[in-house]
Amino acid sequence: MGIYASHRFKIIALICVLLVCISCAAYAQNYRLGDEDEEIATIQSALKQLKLYTGDITGHFGTRTKDAVIKFQNKYNLQTDGIVGEDTLNTLYNAAGITISSGSTSSASSSTTSTSSSSSSSGSVLHYGSQSDQVRQLQQNLAALGYYSGSITGHYGSKTEAAVSAFQRANGLSADGIAGTKTLNTISSAIAGSSKSSSSSSTTATTTATVTSSTSSSNSMLKLGSKSDEVRTLQENLKTLGYYSGSITGNYGNLTKQAVYNFQRANGLTADGVAGAKTLASIQSKLTKNGTASTTSSSSSSTSSSSSTLATATTLSEGSKGDEVKKLQKMLAALGFFSGNQTGNFGTVTKEAVMKFQKSKGLSADGIAGPKTLAAINADYSAKSSGGSSVSVSSASKVIYSSFYNWRNNYSNGEYCTVYDFSTGYSWRLRIMTKDAHMDAEPVTAEDTAIMQKAFGGKTTWTPKVVWVTFSDGRTFIGSTHDTPHGTQHITTNNFKGHLCVHFPIPMSRAEAIGDYAVSHQKAINAGWETTQKMK
Repeated sequence: MGIYASHRFKIIALICVLLVCISCAAYAQNYRLGDEDEEIATIQSALKQLKLYTGDITGHFGTRTKDAVIKFQNKYNLQTDGIVGEDTLNTLYNAAGITISSGSTSSASSSTTSTSSSSSSSGSVLHYGSQSDQVRQLQQNLAALGYYSGSITGHYGSKTEAAVSAFQRANGLSADGIAGTKTLNTISSAIAGSSKSSSSSSTTATTTATVTSSTSSSNSMLKLGSKSDEVRTLQENLKTLGYYSGSITGNYGNLTKQAVYNFQRANGLTADGVAGAKTLASIQSKLTKNGTASTTSSSSSSTSSSSSTLATATTLSEGSKGDEVKKLQKMLAALGFFSGNQTGNFGTVTKEAVMKFQKSKGLSADGIAGPKTLAAINADYSAKSSGGSSVSVSSASKVIYSSFYNWRNNYSNGEYCTVYDFSTGYSWRLRIMTKDAHMDAEPVTAEDTAIMQKAFGGKTTWTPKVVWVTFSDGRTFIGSTHDTPHGTQHITTNNFKGHLCVHFPIPMSRAEAIGDYAVSHQKAINAGWETTQKMK
């Protein structure tokens, strides 16, 4: 009897271990200081419920969140590293009584399931702070439509609010970030339409014959979850056209879907985020017109030297050889950084030229021409070739409306960015100083200050001016700024006694919590976005 009981205990223990392993498997993500994610909001809620965290539910992993995590880890005899890994997350959710379903870490489910579930939530009002299965379904639907790329948590945080606002703006609804009946019904209709469109694209793709390798990508249907060389080529082509900023992976994820959606919307196509025959043909046509088409996956990794810009998917460093290096040398020479022979060999002289350029842009001066450096060289070379800013009114289709909280950490303090005032045509450079709810920056030179003041009509004012801001990777975001110097000053040779603020889109509820001035910038940005849309 004792032996039987012993065996039974071992079996039960083994089952418990297996159950723990299965539940832990759902939480593969580690969250640490500086991270920002929708699930961090859920973590903060759980810590608050256990009376270990007293801050706001922000979705940002700051020092207060880390301190609360360490307190929790100490209390439950976990490794006290302040990092929310699998063990900490599983124990935390169990302690707080939070159940995360098996679908929580997956992307959107099939459009049929989403449609039926979303209609059931149409009678509710979901808003910042809501936490329910309806929020989870909302996140899945917005992810399927290309508006949401966070974790599927069921917690309505800043990323969900920003995604709802973006959907509302794109569909002519009041962009308040609140998912009421009208918004939820419109999302449900869009999901249903996306399903039909995908089916239609699939039918078109299968009935069109593949003629040559150079056109094969125009006769396939690529969508969320696809993995292939064709997806890799699609990503590189969209990056060349300025719609995609992620890594070239060959995996069709949410970033690729959003890029396809943005391209479709900018070019009068059905915006479903699915790259069907018509969308692929349109991308190919745009590339051919620009002379930068990447026609096969084998050639796409080093966009041919016939292109007027450097291929930002590559990295050039000491020892590299070829046409791309020769093009790099030519462009650096035109910008005044390279004076050697343009041999196509990346030697010491080329490395020093790259380092000089990087220092001039506030980039990490390592002498390696990676994606960020190459994009910055492209931007400056294009500007010099055109006799001014590389951004112009014709660039409206490339301007991005996206919550500052989602991308602010992509750029380092000390980097440079270029502001373009589309109402006057003036552009000037700023150096990034800090980034919080908005960006603090300073004009780089006295000339930049003078140009900025011209754009403001020679007046010093706090009144928001809507602008487009291009960063070191070539991406351009809509924002608003003023020209009143105040507070801390770092650059002492620019005739600007302090710094200025540049605001970018954030959820209106967050702006209201900050104050009236933050709200005035958000209102200006939203009005400017409508103007930008009309310029496309």
